[in-house]
Amino acid sequence: MKVLLEKYPLGSIPRQQTAGRYIDGQLYENLDILSQKIVNDMTFLAVIFSSTLEVGTGKSVFATQIGEVWSELMKKNHKIDIPFTTKNVVWRPKQLIECAFQVPKYSYILLDEWEDAHYWSELGMTLRQFFRKCRQLNLFIMCIIPSWFEFPKGYALSRSVFAIDVRFEGAFERGYFRFYDFKAKKNLYIKGKKEHNYDVVRYSFTGRFTDGYGVPKQEYIDAKLSDLKHWEEDEPTPQTSTEIKAEFMQKFLVKFPNLTTKDLQEITGLSERTIYRYKSREIEGEKQEVAPVVV
Repeated sequence: MKVLLEKYPLGSIPRQQTAGRYIDGQLYENLDILSQKIVNDMTFLAVIFSSTLEVGTGKSVFATQIGEVWSELMKKNHKIDIPFTTKNVVWRPKQLIECAFQVPKYSYILLDEWEDAHYWSELGMTLRQFFRKCRQLNLFIMCIIPSWFEFPKGYALSRSVFAIDVRFEGAFERGYFRFYDFKAKKNLYIKGKKEHNYDVVRYSFTGRFTDGYGVPKQEYIDAKLSDLKHWEEDEPTPQTSTEIKAEFMQKFLVKFPNLTTKDLQEITGLSERTIYRYKSREIEGEKQEVAPVVV
C-alpha cells in the first residue's frame, strides 16, 4: 500500500509510478494499532535485527521509514503533529534517555546499530534506566541490534511488542523482512537461542520494503559520522604492548623495591639490560630514576 502521499508526490522517488511511499500492508496495520493505543499511557519497544548478515541488509533504511510512517499515523489517528527527524535517531544506548526527554510525547525514537566492546552491557543497563525513568513519556522505541539472541532476555520476552528480521534474499538482495508478533518473537528467543537457530519458529508474516531513508540521507550520514567522531575522541588511546609491559614492571618494582637485578632476571626471564632500562624508566626515550617506595 502507499502512504505519505503529500510528502512523496509523483516524481519524488526513483521509478515511482504513483504518489507516496510503499509500506507492507500488514506491517502498517500493526503500526496503526500501536499508534492508537500509545495515548492510553503506553510505551512501546520493538526490535530490528538481521539473521543473515549483521550489516548491509538495510535495517537503518527500513527503521527510518517506519519512523516517518509513525508520524503520519499519529496525525491521522490523533491529529498530533510529531515529526520524525535525525534528532530522533541515536547511535549509543546512553544517548537514548537524553533524547527521550527532548522529543515530544508519543514520538518514535530510533536507537540505531552501534559497535563497541561494551555494547550489550550498556544496552541492558540503559533499557533498565529508560523504563524506570522514561516510561511515563509514552514513546515508541525502535532498537536495531546485531543479533536477536544476544538481546537482554527480559526485554526480548516481555518488554518488546514485536521483532523484525531484515534479511538478504537470493544473491544478497535487500528489501526483505520477516515479522514476529509478540508470541512468535518470544518463542523464537526461547527455542532458538541455544543454537542461534532462526528456523525453529515460523514468523508471523513476510514483507518487502523499498530503498530510501525516511529522513534526508545526507543528514543521516552527517549525524552518524558526527557521532562516530565524538566516540573516537572520547575513547582512550590503546596502549602498546611495550607500554603495558613497562607499566606492569614499574608497579612490580614499586611493590618490591629491594629485589636485585639478578632476582628480577630469575623471576621475569628478562635480560640484565632490559631490567636496567625498566628500573631507570628508559623506555622509548624517557629516562627517570625510580625512587624507592615503602609499601
